[in-house]
Amino acid sequence: MPKHRRSKPKQCTGQRRDGRLCTAPAIASADYCFAHDPARVAERQAARQRGGRHRASVVRLRGLMPPRLVPIYELLESALGEVHEGSLKAGQAIAMATLARALVAVLQAGEMEERVRQLEQRAR
Repeated sequence: MPKHRRSKPKQCTGQRRDGRLCTAPAIASADYCFAHDPARVAERQAARQRGGRHRASVVRLRGLMPPRLVPIYELLESALGEVHEGSLKAGQAIAMATLARALVAVLQAGEMEERVRQLEQRAR
């Protein structure tokens, strides 16, 4: 009876940050694992973003944030990634952050004014 030998899965040919070869199995159609496959850069980025958006601390933060500010937060978060990638100029991101700070200050002042108005009405 012939013995059947399992073929060893193909190993990723990518290099780890420490310079050693990756030890993960390669994806069937490539010489790389998911983390090193150059054809999957966008897919990895999307997975990181999904993971970051669903972390418990981020979910709690969004729950505390006024709903009007959530889209602004998401826009700034996206801009941070674009600056890191080099697709958005740092000056543009700085301008966005400055405008966002001004917008938040106006919203906070409006909320504070509303609270004071409500307290004054209760005191009457």
